[in-house]
Amino acid sequence: MFSKKKKKKRSKSNKRRRLIVTVLCMIAMMIVLSVSIGTYIISKRYSPYSSLLEIQNIDQKITQSFIILDKNDKPLDKNTVVVKFDPIKYDKEWNVDQLYLDTLLAVEDSSFYTRKTNGYSIKGTTGAVVSQIKRKLGKDVVSRGGSTIEQQLVKIMVFGTNNKNTVSDKIVQLIDARKLAIKYGREDILKAYLNELRLTPNTVGVKAASIELFGNDMSKIDSKDPKQVAQIAFMAGLGQSPSTYIQEFDKVGKARTQTVLSIMKENELISEAMYKQATEVVNSDKGEFTLKSYNQKGTPKEYQAYVSKVKDELSQLNLPKNVTIKVKTYADSQQLKELHNIATGTYPQDDRLPNGYLEHKESLTAISVIDTQTGHIIGLSANSDNPLIPYTSTRSSGSTIKPLLDYAPAVEYDGLNPSSIQNGSSFTVGDWKVKNYGDENYGNVSASFALGLSLNTAAVEAFQLTSDQQKNSMMEPLGLNSYNPNGARYNPEQAINYPTNVLALSSAFSVFGNDGVRVEPTTIQSIQTDSLQIKLSEPESKRAMSSSTAQTVVSMLKEVTGSKGSEPYAGPKYTGFNQNTYVMKSGSSNFESSVSDSQNKSPDSLLAMASPEVSIATWIGSPSYVDATYATTTFPHDTANQGRVYLMNSAFKVMMEGRKPKEFKFGNEKLISDDQKSYPIPKIDEITDIDMDDVSIENEKVDPKKADKYDSMEKEYNKTVERLNRTYRE
Repeated sequence: MFSKKKKKKRSKSNKRRRLIVTVLCMIAMMIVLSVSIGTYIISKRYSPYSSLLEIQNIDQKITQSFIILDKNDKPLDKNTVVVKFDPIKYDKEWNVDQLYLDTLLAVEDSSFYTRKTNGYSIKGTTGAVVSQIKRKLGKDVVSRGGSTIEQQLVKIMVFGTNNKNTVSDKIVQLIDARKLAIKYGREDILKAYLNELRLTPNTVGVKAASIELFGNDMSKIDSKDPKQVAQIAFMAGLGQSPSTYIQEFDKVGKARTQTVLSIMKENELISEAMYKQATEVVNSDKGEFTLKSYNQKGTPKEYQAYVSKVKDELSQLNLPKNVTIKVKTYADSQQLKELHNIATGTYPQDDRLPNGYLEHKESLTAISVIDTQTGHIIGLSANSDNPLIPYTSTRSSGSTIKPLLDYAPAVEYDGLNPSSIQNGSSFTVGDWKVKNYGDENYGNVSASFALGLSLNTAAVEAFQLTSDQQKNSMMEPLGLNSYNPNGARYNPEQAINYPTNVLALSSAFSVFGNDGVRVEPTTIQSIQTDSLQIKLSEPESKRAMSSSTAQTVVSMLKEVTGSKGSEPYAGPKYTGFNQNTYVMKSGSSNFESSVSDSQNKSPDSLLAMASPEVSIATWIGSPSYVDATYATTTFPHDTANQGRVYLMNSAFKVMMEGRKPKEFKFGNEKLISDDQKSYPIPKIDEITDIDMDDVSIENEKVDPKKADKYDSMEKEYNKTVERLNRTYRE
């Protein structure tokens, strides 16, 4: 009896288990079927790409030779040869060192030669999916990429820079990678991948990139030289995020190099001893491991920052290959030399400037000068070995952003004026207590006084008067919206702390001296070869604010350099210029209460100015935004303030030599956003251009059923008209 019940119970349990298994199998089949159908649809949709994927064998080395001149045809950089492309070749042996190849595969696709699958790795894909799921669930894991060399090659060939890493993109890459792997051998695929990589803006392929970054093509590497081993590690790890690792070489780039060196050691590509030696070279303060672009051998030090920007602009142009190209710029070589002396603290001290020299030689400096009316970049300089600092080093704007992001939109869209009453005392925004420098409270103050004294509370209040859309309508033509980590949204902290660099800041400030209009900055005046004058497009010009807003903000900014303003040392007494001919705004960050142990820190201090002739931005600060510990002084804030005034006033003096300062002039132009440019009525000239003889007008057809109704209405109308006429005659 008991046995039968037990068997019956077991039978029910088995049936339940089989039912569950059946349901799960059906769900799995539905998932597989859905994925298969989706994959099929996507593969059909993108099938033209698959059939057109061909590996091109390009064996010709492509070079460009540049002669870069100042505006007076004096050479800034003589016959610089840029290798645009240097082909990777394989004929039983590679023409690039094997250590680089082994390291690259260890970093990007360790199963490239060993896996049996064509173009994809099951383990890699699974690992990437699992890590993504864990990250979505809030697990603290490092995201992994599951792409093979074949998939990455397809991504470059098909999508280029437009790849969005969507699910459909990934599926297309996987399908095409498989077809590519069946069609070509592993060496052909690896060679094509190395030749297609875009690691720097100026080059295509790893050999050309290595020549630009380190001065050699990696064809022969001394594996006993720790410096060259470190170079291999950097180049092998560069593909993950090239622009970040190059621009932030001293921090992020070197950290990535150390990570790759660890992978090389784990894979026994280098010994423990070599790992330690190479790591020491990377971490050395002696500059043993650096990028060639930081040194620019052959280019005089005083021209390097400017020449770097010129080359950066040239890299964006489609120029003839294998020819010598003569580039004329807007700079004056003598002015560049004097700006370099200012940036390095060797320019003669002006007796009107207190403590004019840079007290701490470890501090980094940068200067950017723009022609206000034309947008021409006429000066760039830095005291750093990294000449890219003036236009790539992003720092906090501090209070220099206030007239641009806070006050100009409030004046334009909310009607704020110099006499508007603002809050000069601390208040709270969410969890953030907004307070002024020194935690001072001023009560109710005028907007002009608040901007002149640089009160944070009033600036944040002005910031809150306008919407994100209104702010963005100004930040975009100012050239500053691309620096916003929040996209088109702004948070209150950005009212006094916005990311930018000195070139962007000098360009944005030019609107105050140019009636509210900003011209896109450029260094290049003309380009020509022996037989061809290359036509350049005109720099884009955009109105950032109305004439009245520019005039209002300028009137308020004049109080900054007044005796009671936040920057009296930049005033007329010290610059030697009439206050009606220029305006300035300062900004500081990384000091006092914002940083612990601030007496041992070097603050970041900026100063931006605008006049009808030139717009200048200067910066003095620490090499690292967070961990500078060298500027030991009792008053780091005052020291940095005096340093930036020295930079600005000296640069202003040099750039205005031989010029007669002009006073500001404003028109009556209004700000018209892009979405407001539609005309309220059709353009008359377009209407009159139409040949009216060719226009046929067809009357609307009347429904026969309604004809009687229309006839009776017409008769009544005619009777009424006749009655009115008769009455009028009588």
